[in-house]
Amino acid sequence: MWRKLCAMYKRVFLLIAVVFIIPAGVFAVFPQETLPTIEPTSEVNGVKRISLFTPEEILEKSDMIRSPNFDFSVEVIITSFRSNRETTVSRYETMIKEKDKTLVKSVYPPRDKGRIILMRGWDLWIYLPTVSRPIRISPRERLFGEVSYGDIARINFTHDYNPVLLGIEKIDEKEYYVLELNAENERVTYHKVIYFVEKNTFNPFKAEFYAVSGILLKECLYEDYRYVLGESRPMKLIITDKLVKGKKSIMEYKNMTKADWPEKIFNKFYLKKLK
Repeated sequence: MWRKLCAMYKRVFLLIAVVFIIPAGVFAVFPQETLPTIEPTSEVNGVKRISLFTPEEILEKSDMIRSPNFDFSVEVIITSFRSNRETTVSRYETMIKEKDKTLVKSVYPPRDKGRIILMRGWDLWIYLPTVSRPIRISPRERLFGEVSYGDIARINFTHDYNPVLLGIEKIDEKEYYVLELNAENERVTYHKVIYFVEKNTFNPFKAEFYAVSGILLKECLYEDYRYVLGESRPMKLIITDKLVKGKKSIMEYKNMTKADWPEKIFNKFYLKKLK
């Protein structure tokens, strides 16, 4: 009888140890506050992702911060620098409709007044007061300083590039999605863009623009965030030439206003009437 009671107590003690004592010891080795943080993952079609958002969703959310999802106008001021010295300034009146139609009217300097740029989809024309018909141009051609025609005429990436999420990078205690944007076709302004988007806000932070050869052409920093038209938007872009040291341009957006532009003005045959 005594042996049976001892055996029963032994089994009860072992059960208590398994339920209470051993787990407590395990968790004591790995306190909750020291457990490593694991990046949230999801799985789609058997492929694990490091983000809860697809690359397309990240790019679209960032584009909506860069520019409104409706017709608007904005004044663009471009200041060019050489060796950190201001050299020239130009001003433009920009009208945007449905993200893929843009009119850019040159306002200053006086010698450029009357020049108008039209972009529809991937097609780009410039109207010059001294020429009777608009001239087709490439978005890669230089407009002013380090700014190309495509830089000012296209304020979003979604329609021009196919995004791939390379990973998440930490810069100055903030985490950024790093996207590789590959050109939809050869008519897009840049062959490839490495685009940094802040993880928590989807704010654009930096873009690196590459040629077909893989050479880094320019770097753009998105700064001076202000609450405009219902969103905090970058109102200053600092574009640095990575081929020639000391050359950069600052592109500032001012007086961004909601509009309702008629379709007829975004036509190359209508440009002469807009001067």
